[in-house]
Formats: sequence, C-alpha cells, structure tokens
Amino acid sequence: MVEGTPHRVVDSVAKGIVGGAKGLVGSVASTIKGTGETVMRGLDEPFSAVTGKEGPHRIIDRLADGFIDAGVNFVDQGIIGTAEKVGETVMKALDHLPEQTGIPTRLPKILKK
Repeated sequence: MVEGTPHRVVDSVAKGIVGGAKGLVGSVASTIKGTGETVMRGLDEPFSAVTGKEGPHRIIDRLADGFIDAGVNFVDQGIIGTAEKVGETVMKALDHLPEQTGIPTRLPKILKK
C-alpha cells in the first residue's frame, strides 16, 4: 500500500463513507427490531396471562427479524462488501505505478493538515 498518494487519500475518504453507511443500516435495523420487540411483548401479555406462553404473533416477529437480518447482511456483505472489494482492487492496481516508479510522489504536507 502506498500511503499518501492521491488515490489512497480518496480511498480513505470512501472507506469513511462506507463505514457510515454500514452504521446507518445497522442502526435503522436495530431500531426497527427494537420497536417490533416492544410491540410483541405488549401482544404477549394477554396470551401469557391465559396460557403462560407466547402468542402466535411471534411467528411474524421471528420472520420479520430474519428478513431484517438478511437485508442487513445483503447490504453489508452484498452491495457494500462488493463495492469495498472492487475499491481495494482498484487501489492495488493504482498502487502498482508508485511502487514500481516512485511516481506520483506523496501529497504535499499542506494537504495532510
């Protein structure tokens, strides 16, 4: 890896954006699942009082949680994961020239501040 080269600076910015997107997806999923669990517990109370068991609505809850987890995994590993792999491949290809020739040189220190 050729640190300080223009393409690696752009790569570090892109990685920050990707990390933010992953965090946002995870946060939204957690919020939805947490809200669903609160609703499910409220619906469980009448069933638990009579039968001592969870209600049949838990089937929907478990299906929804599974779909949410699958969606998060698809975004993280599918879309974002693929973009990360492609990005790193491009970065390694662009690293080849500076590693072999020393050109382009590192960015001026002014840009690193």
